Order: sequence, then structure tokens, then C-alpha cells
Amino acid sequence: MAKFLAEIRYILLYLVSLLPLRVHYFFSDIASFVLEHIVRYRFNTITVNIARSFPELKYKEIRRIVHRYYRFMSDVLFETIWDLAHSNAAVCRVSSAENAEVVDSLLARNNKVLIVMGHLGNWELVSGMCGLNSHRTPDSFSSYPMYMVYKKAKSKISDIVFRKIRMHEYGKFHTKGEMIESHQVIRKILRDREEKATFIMIADQNALGDNNLVVNFLNQPTEMLQGPEFVAVKMGMAVVYLGMDRVSRGKYSIRFTKITEDGSKEESGFITKKYAELLEGDIRKNKVIWLWSHRRWKKTISTCEASKLNLK
Repeated sequence: MAKFLAEIRYILLYLVSLLPLRVHYFFSDIASFVLEHIVRYRFNTITVNIARSFPELKYKEIRRIVHRYYRFMSDVLFETIWDLAHSNAAVCRVSSAENAEVVDSLLARNNKVLIVMGHLGNWELVSGMCGLNSHRTPDSFSSYPMYMVYKKAKSKISDIVFRKIRMHEYGKFHTKGEMIESHQVIRKILRDREEKATFIMIADQNALGDNNLVVNFLNQPTEMLQGPEFVAVKMGMAVVYLGMDRVSRGKYSIRFTKITEDGSKEESGFITKKYAELLEGDIRKNKVIWLWSHRRWKKTISTCEASKLNLK
């Protein structure tokens, strides 16, 4: 039954996605107005997150960012739906990488490269980093298998739809690879040691557990997920940060920054701290395009932990 309902949902999304992008933006404008002014979707969470992250801003400035965020959040949803039915070339006109050679050169020297990113820009359009199918060379990182690491959704229907959409994206870009759950990453690497491949991880979710690293992030002590660092250190992987900027409506630019050539040779915490530093830098450049509607600071950091960062 779940598969049948998932298939129906996927077909409906695909039919809507056939509309031109400008039509999706028209619906996005309506949705953003409803979310902000009628539903008031997570208004307090968004406002408090932004205010705490940028205490130097006055209320009018914060309110302006909140207003722009609702429009951006709606755009992400409708851009993601639009992406489903449109070609590799169409997606690359919207989202493209400036310096893919950073990953290419690392993969040439290493069998595995870990790409870490945040919920910045439209993370669902990250496939644009692969480039045009017709221009791809045999030594491009996107010519090798790419594995998207994810956490299984609680809803079985949502999980099936998400996997189907992502696998459709792999096919569109003629890219080998698959979705892989986070607990399977190390097993996959060990099983295919000689395979050249990239693994992509989104690492700015709210961190749960007692062994996370506390860093000074956006003006407050923050627990950061250490999954990417754990994998990189244990497997000796190169790590690259993927930053994504929204140049204009309908245009995203992806840029790669090398964090390390070999995670096993870095001091404990280095990879996580560097990732947090790069992500914060990108957020400060464009304050609107991060996922502010999540409760990222649900857990209170103890005074002892904060003191290690020289925070009060």
C-alpha cells in the first residue's frame, strides 16, 4: 500500500513539475504570503534563530530577513518540484559549480572523497555540480559513482518518494551511484576499497547525543554533527566543503573548498571546526539562504562546555 501511495504522490509531483520555472515562482509567491502572514509557519523559531545569530542587527533588519526567508523557503520547495521533470541542461542553467577541478584533483590522488555541505541555498539542486552530460570528461568526479548519504524518513511513503526522486536525478545526470544510509557508509567504503567515488553528506542538522563537538557557531555555542569527521578520520579520506550561493532568483553557484587531503592526519575536531567556519562564512554573506525554520539550538549547552569556547 505504501508503495502504491508513494507512486501516486510521485506522479502528481512529476505532472506539476512540467510547468515552466516562472510559473513555479508565481505559485511560490502565493505560498510565501500564506506561510508568513496567514499560517505564520514557525515564525517565532525563524525570528529567534536569526536574532540570536546576528545580535548586532536591529529588529527592522531582522524582520526584513525573516520576510525574505519565507520567499526563499517557498522558492526552494517549488524549484525542487520543477527540477523533477526538467533536463540535465535545464538544471545546470539554474545550478552549476565554479571550480569542480578541486574535487577532480583530489579524486585523482585518492580513491574516496567526502563532500560536506549544509542546508544552504537549494541543496536539492546540488546535482548541478556534475555539469552537462555532454561536457563531462572521463576523469571528472561526476563520471565516477556518487553516494548521497541520508537519514531514512520516519514516513515510509515519504522515504520511498525521496529515494525515487533522487534516483531519477542520478539517471538524468548519467551518474552512477545510489542513496545510502549513514550507518552503512563505512561498510560501503570497506567493501569497495579500490572504487573511486565521492560521498556527499549534509552535516548541519541538529545534533543529538552526548559525544558531539561544541563549537562557536553563529554567535552561540553549538553542537555539531561529527559523523563526517568520524568517517574521514577512520577511512583516511579527503574532505571538501561544498558552499552554495544564490546569485539571483533561479541561479545558484556552487563552490568547493578543500578542508583536508587526509582526515586521519588532522587533529581531533579540525574537520568539524573548519566545516562550521566555512558554513558560517557563507551564511553571513547571504543571511537569507540557510534553513532557519529548524530548531537548531534545542539543547542547552552547559556552562562548562561554553567556557571551553571562552563564551559566557
